[in-house]
Amino acid sequence: MRRTLLMGLVGLALAACGGAEKKLEDPDGHRHQAKPLPLNKVITDSLTWDVDKSDWKIFFVEQQGLVTVTTHFDTPGGNCELYLRDKYGAQMAREVQSNNQYVQLVRRVVEPTRLFVWVNSSGKKCSTMYSIEAKIDPD
Repeated sequence: MRRTLLMGLVGLALAACGGAEKKLEDPDGHRHQAKPLPLNKVITDSLTWDVDKSDWKIFFVEQQGLVTVTTHFDTPGGNCELYLRDKYGAQMAREVQSNNQYVQLVRRVVEPTRLFVWVNSSGKKCSTMYSIEAKIDPD
């Protein structure tokens, strides 16, 4: 009887371990996990409200000039947020997507630096694929 009870408890424990879903982790959900964003190259990514709520990108500017980050969201009116942040993470520019599917951040840089782009899902409406490109027009 004790053996049967013990075997039943072990079986329940194994079933619980095997049945538990492992939480999916967002691979670029934090600034220290930022993925490269090569200059003058369009890349695509996606946001989903339940798993992938934010994406961080990093790019390097080697000369002074006007930096432009252009994003095209596939879903209009999603209220997705787009931020440009400096090498310390401080906010340099911010735009919120409205009914326009294009969002553009423009900022002048005066020295070589690294910059971050944070694409954030501010609500359930911001579940979308998007294309993003960073450019610099040197002075």
